[in-house]
Amino acid sequence: MSSQAPRQGAALEYTQKVLGGPTVETDKVVSVANTPIVAIDGNGDRVGLIFVNLGTSDIFINIDPAVSTTNGIDITANGGSATLSVVYDFTLVTRRWYAIAAAAGPFSLLVIEYSRFAFTPPAG
Repeated sequence: MSSQAPRQGAALEYTQKVLGGPTVETDKVVSVANTPIVAIDGNGDRVGLIFVNLGTSDIFINIDPAVSTTNGIDITANGGSATLSVVYDFTLVTRRWYAIAAAAGPFSLLVIEYSRFAFTPPAG
């Protein structure tokens, strides 16, 4: 898992203004096969989430642990993606997400998470 502090620029300034504070971006690649896995745990401070299918088989995501090829959001093979934002999807972005592949796999799913944090200066 890697974590990057975005460079100061227009996009970061806009994000901080809209979301009311600084954000941190964390990305990881998870391995998905034809049995359900947790793609990313829930996080109450999450404000954005992006899934990118890096594999050659469709991957399905859902907040339901019974995710399947008929019960999920289809992220198509070879670069398909799904994006969630607290601005449009409200608290759905904070939930635990599950994933399953349409084929045996494993296949790679890139998960990029944006979380807001508040800096509390030390008392004193």
